[in-house]
Amino acid sequence: MNEDDGLWTPRELAKFLSYSETTICRMVSQSPEKLPPRVAALARPRWLPEVAREWAKESSDLPIGRGGRPRKIR
Repeated sequence: MNEDDGLWTPRELAKFLSYSETTICRMVSQSPEKLPPRVAALARPRWLPEVAREWAKESSDLPIGRGGRPRKIR
């Protein structure tokens, strides 16, 4: 079965995003805005592969801020 034949589970989305499946499951409840839009009509989290790919393309265009603590300047 091809991965594009159906909906992605958290395991398949994790593989696509290079996250662990545990991280995806945590993000579904704690930070859903950091994940692609999921299929709303289902009780379990599932994603359309083409929506996830488009979301990734659009998200990669966003500027990435510098994270972490500022360094001391001597």
